[in-house]
Amino acid sequence: MFNFKLQTILDVRKTLEDKVLQEFSQQQKELQRENEQLQSIQLQKTALIDELRNVKGKTVNISEITVNAEYTRQCMKSEELQKEQVKEAERMADIKKEALFDAIKKRKSMEILKTKQHNRHQYDLNLIERTAIDEMVLVRHNRKKEE
Repeated sequence: MFNFKLQTILDVRKTLEDKVLQEFSQQQKELQRENEQLQSIQLQKTALIDELRNVKGKTVNISEITVNAEYTRQCMKSEELQKEQVKEAERMADIKKEALFDAIKKRKSMEILKTKQHNRHQYDLNLIERTAIDEMVLVRHNRKKEE
């Protein structure tokens, strides 16, 4: 029976990989939320700009234009701030991705070591079995010679 001496380390690495994978997934969701929020701001800004463009040639109260223009400026500021948040979320996602790749590499290296040790164990068992069979054949051959 094969017993991998470093099985607890392999189990810990699998658990760590699962944890890092979950963190990466959460960060990806966060990045998606930030991008959706940015798109929402951009759509709102575009709608306000279109509204200002449609005022051309119409009689409109100046206060409405002023309010609309101010709101458009605020949307532009919000858009810039949101772009920064998206960049930060992308940076964090990249960090989590690297951590995930590192965890996968560590787990796979342990699994490769386990496979090599298992193959070596199987080889040793087969060698012992072949040796025993060879000895039995030799003993039978010697008995037949004596008879």
